[in-house]
Amino acid sequence: MSGFPLPRIDGANAPYWEGARAGRLMLQRCLDCGTHRFPASRYCAHCHGDRSAWVQTSGEGVVESFCTFHKPYWPGTEGAVPYDVVQVRLKEGVQLFSNLVGVAQGAVRIGMPVVVQFEAATPEVTLVKFREAT
Repeated sequence: MSGFPLPRIDGANAPYWEGARAGRLMLQRCLDCGTHRFPASRYCAHCHGDRSAWVQTSGEGVVESFCTFHKPYWPGTEGAVPYDVVQVRLKEGVQLFSNLVGVAQGAVRIGMPVVVQFEAATPEVTLVKFREAT
């Protein structure tokens, strides 16, 4: 999906993007209650604890929702439409928005099991995407 804006890798979410570049889906995990969270935050929304660590996750989830974009919202993306954006609920409970790889337009379905797939956009930025689990 060339032409799309890339994330700026800095601040609290840098470990997420560093993990993606290494082929690992990393999430913050509360060391007090065990709840995973993303985006990164200082305090756990579940127990309000302030102790956390970045941990590798399973990368497995299901499509919880999706929408199809028919309009190019950024210059240089005209050739990418239509494309699907999915909301994936990971096995660890966190929801991520991303794209599906290898799934035909119109074939996305709610409840579809998916697994993470990494796509190098530049030498510095690797995107977290998903493909249908087999």
